[in-house]
Amino acid sequence: MSATRLLVLGVVRMEGQAHGYRVGRELLSWGTEHWANIKWGSIYHALRKLSQEGKLREFVAEGDEVVDRVSYAITEDGEAELHRLVRRGLTRREDPAMLFAAVTLMPALPRAEVVALLEQRLDLLERTGGELQPSDDRGEPVHVRELFGLWRGTIEAEARWTRDLVASLRAGEYTMADDGPDAFGLPPGPGARGR
Repeated sequence: MSATRLLVLGVVRMEGQAHGYRVGRELLSWGTEHWANIKWGSIYHALRKLSQEGKLREFVAEGDEVVDRVSYAITEDGEAELHRLVRRGLTRREDPAMLFAAVTLMPALPRAEVVALLEQRLDLLERTGGELQPSDDRGEPVHVRELFGLWRGTIEAEARWTRDLVASLRAGEYTMADDGPDAFGLPPGPGARGR
């Protein structure tokens, strides 16, 4: 649910205001059904739950009263939750979908903060990789040692990807929250319309 929660908050934030169908259409255009297991039902469930928690504000947008459609806007608490979830996704390993969601919404944070979070992730990866060594005294079958090689290889690839992303960010790639009003994931400015 956390990846869905993060992605729904992110889309509502970047749109400024959105109804459920718009949120779903945007998320599915990103292929989230493949990498975050997003489904229409989970989107609507997240919208309702986030609204109940005060992270989103429900309202009927002008013209939508005819079709009886509810729209959503992010609240201050929702903004704080979005930032918390992006930070969590960038620094932990237990949930790949959270990492994927956090990467898609990392421009919502300042560049230096994202670099620092990714460096924390890199430190965790390097420590974890060093701990994954087979042991002769555990008595596991020899072929089970292949798992350690798979795990180490996966962690090494993740660490390499993280280093490359940090280098890209340091080189000024991507528009981050502190780079200006055009950062992906920032709500439209006053008077602007969402997509």
